[in-house]
Amino acid sequence: MVGCLIGWIDLPKLVRGKQWKETAVYSGMLLSATVFSVIAVNLWEFPSPLYIIIWIYEPVNQFLAYLTGT
Repeated sequence: MVGCLIGWIDLPKLVRGKQWKETAVYSGMLLSATVFSVIAVNLWEFPSPLYIIIWIYEPVNQFLAYLTGT
Protein backbone atom coordinates (compact mmCIF):
# COMPACT_ATOMS: atom_id res chain seq x y z
CA MET A 1 0.00 0.00 0.00
CA VAL A 2 2.80 2.42 0.87
CA GLY A 3 4.58 1.73 -2.43
CA CYS A 4 1.39 2.50 -4.34
CA LEU A 5 0.91 5.72 -2.38
CA ILE A 6 4.47 6.85 -3.08
CA GLY A 7 4.05 6.07 -6.78
CA TRP A 8 0.71 7.88 -6.88
CA ILE A 9 2.32 11.02 -5.44
CA ASP A 10 5.60 11.10 -7.41
CA LEU A 11 4.91 9.53 -10.81
CA PRO A 12 2.41 12.10 -12.16
CA LYS A 13 5.03 14.85 -11.74
CA LEU A 14 7.53 12.87 -13.79
CA VAL A 15 5.00 12.02 -16.49
CA ARG A 16 3.78 15.62 -16.78
CA GLY A 17 7.39 16.75 -17.15
CA LYS A 18 7.87 14.13 -19.89
CA GLN A 19 10.86 12.68 -18.06
CA TRP A 20 10.47 9.18 -19.49
CA LYS A 21 13.87 7.77 -18.52
CA GLU A 22 13.50 9.01 -14.95
CA THR A 23 9.99 7.55 -14.82
CA ALA A 24 11.24 4.15 -15.95
CA VAL A 25 14.15 4.11 -13.48
CA TYR A 26 11.99 5.40 -10.63
CA SER A 27 9.27 2.82 -11.34
CA GLY A 28 11.78 -0.03 -11.54
CA MET A 29 13.48 0.92 -8.30
CA LEU A 30 10.16 1.46 -6.51
CA LEU A 31 8.89 -1.92 -7.71
CA SER A 32 12.06 -3.78 -6.69
CA ALA A 33 12.11 -2.07 -3.29
CA THR A 34 8.48 -3.01 -2.73
CA VAL A 35 9.10 -6.64 -3.69
CA PHE A 36 12.15 -6.91 -1.42
CA SER A 37 10.23 -5.29 1.44
CA VAL A 38 7.43 -7.82 1.11
CA ILE A 39 9.97 -10.65 1.11
CA ALA A 40 11.69 -9.24 4.20
CA VAL A 41 8.46 -8.68 6.13
CA ASN A 42 7.17 -12.18 5.43
CA LEU A 43 10.56 -13.72 6.33
CA TRP A 44 10.60 -15.78 3.12
CA GLU A 45 13.76 -17.65 2.23
CA PHE A 46 15.66 -15.68 -0.39
CA PRO A 47 19.07 -16.77 -1.68
CA SER A 48 22.02 -14.52 -1.15
CA PRO A 49 23.21 -12.48 -4.15
CA LEU A 50 26.69 -13.77 -3.32
CA TYR A 51 25.74 -17.13 -4.88
CA ILE A 52 25.05 -15.44 -8.21
CA ILE A 53 28.43 -13.68 -8.09
CA ILE A 54 30.17 -16.97 -7.29
CA TRP A 55 28.31 -18.71 -10.13
CA ILE A 56 29.46 -16.02 -12.59
CA TYR A 57 33.09 -15.71 -11.50
CA GLU A 58 33.94 -19.35 -10.78
CA PRO A 59 34.50 -20.25 -14.47
CA VAL A 60 36.52 -17.05 -14.93
CA ASN A 61 38.65 -17.95 -11.93
CA GLN A 62 39.21 -21.50 -13.24
CA PHE A 63 40.17 -20.16 -16.67
CA LEU A 64 42.67 -17.71 -15.18
CA ALA A 65 44.11 -20.48 -12.99
CA TYR A 66 44.50 -22.64 -16.09
CA LEU A 67 46.29 -19.83 -17.93
CA THR A 68 48.68 -19.13 -15.09
CA GLY A 69 49.26 -22.80 -14.24
CA THR A 70 48.18 -22.58 -10.62
